[in-house]
Amino acid sequence: MARVLLLIIALMAPTMALHAATGNGTLNEFGGLIEPPLDWSDYPKPAKTGKVEDELKLPKTKAFIMKYLMFTPDKLPERRELGLILCFHGMNGNETHVVNWVHETVAHLGLAGNYVVIGLKSKGAGWADDDESEVLKTYDWLLATYPIDKRRVFIVGHSNGSWWVTRFGAKHLDIISGIVRYAGPGLDPVALKEAPNVTEYYMVHGDQDDANAVDGSRTARLHLLQAHYHYVYRELSGKGHVNIVDNLDVRADMVRWIDSLRHKQLPLQADEEKFLRQYSLAKKATELFARSECWNELLRIGGPQAGTVISLAMRSDSSAVRELAAIACSKCLFSGDETVDGLVRLADDKHANVRAAALKALTVAADWRYAAAQLELGRIATKKKATAEDRALAASGLATAAALPLLGNFHDDSVTFQALVALLDDEEPSLRAIAFAPLAVAVKDGLGYDPALGASDRKGPVAKWREWFIEHTMPGDGKSHTATK
Repeated sequence: MARVLLLIIALMAPTMALHAATGNGTLNEFGGLIEPPLDWSDYPKPAKTGKVEDELKLPKTKAFIMKYLMFTPDKLPERRELGLILCFHGMNGNETHVVNWVHETVAHLGLAGNYVVIGLKSKGAGWADDDESEVLKTYDWLLATYPIDKRRVFIVGHSNGSWWVTRFGAKHLDIISGIVRYAGPGLDPVALKEAPNVTEYYMVHGDQDDANAVDGSRTARLHLLQAHYHYVYRELSGKGHVNIVDNLDVRADMVRWIDSLRHKQLPLQADEEKFLRQYSLAKKATELFARSECWNELLRIGGPQAGTVISLAMRSDSSAVRELAAIACSKCLFSGDETVDGLVRLADDKHANVRAAALKALTVAADWRYAAAQLELGRIATKKKATAEDRALAASGLATAAALPLLGNFHDDSVTFQALVALLDDEEPSLRAIAFAPLAVAVKDGLGYDPALGASDRKGPVAKWREWFIEHTMPGDGKSHTATK
């Protein structure tokens, strides 16, 4: 009997531990806490705007929840359209340590009027599982107080905060649109099997990080790849644990990535559904496609829902509408892979202006690791029968898409580098120059290459660049090979 009792206790232990960790709270389908909504109606009004540093307390009991530093637009919109970026500090940090540079980047891009950016402080020196309830209460307060679009909620963490956003995000895929990890440890691949393609990841790591080794993000990259999650990984050669946040180009790219995303499964607001339904009528759709404010609304709604309308526009009989659809995709990729496939078709459009707009949008997609976009840019850049203008635009797109990978991670963009190296031996001098411009920063002496060299003189340097390509983009261990300075 004693042995049976011990067996029962052993079998119950995981469940008991789970309830202990969650305070007997109700869990969602991903294993995260479900906090019942609180009544914030008697909380101080009007909502504070601008820069706000305060302590959040429960509306009735005034019990302390957590400290925060927040930046909001000076004037709040009437409808729910603001994005929300929740920022989480590293070990021994506080509410100011991530939010400041995230807000500065948002403001630098002219997007401060579109976001609430808030930094939170953990109970202890670092984030832990028992912070989950307080974070959810803060999220509840933000949605009750500010006109936030639930489909635009993102979490950004550094170091211990990066561990936290990965863990919290995996438990709350139902509310998180994107997860940003700076200098993060490895992630648990088990969590990724729950619901692939619900949210996306953006990761940044320095290869000289002496606090969280870069292998954490390298293995995380492999796990995300194997689980079919869409991600962007920026590895910064020569950078450490803290100074990776100094790279303004990566920060700007990260914020633009955030701005392009919407939650893939959360429903639209009623007025948004009503707006999109209008496009089901051909005559009405033609009228709407002619109005700039309607394109702005499609961009604001974004996500796969608006992507359905964008797909319709891409197949329009009007070249002007097809062009506008491609232009919109340079700011928002809507349905992701499906939208990129539509851009690939438009890159072969019979109208030059449509092709040009599509190639520019494919540049954005190529930068964010869409292989189909990289392949299409490479195909057109190296296609002898394509127009000179199209080839130049495609080559320029490849050069742009290579800039951030050249900071340290070559694996995810091998198609881009393969096309650029191929262009080094192109008959057209201007294309050779475009292709070599980003590659020149990878190797100090350029391996003896000069775009002005004749065919015979190019032969040796081009062969060296082909060897460089094989060395730096060989798949296998997930390690990112640093550029040779």
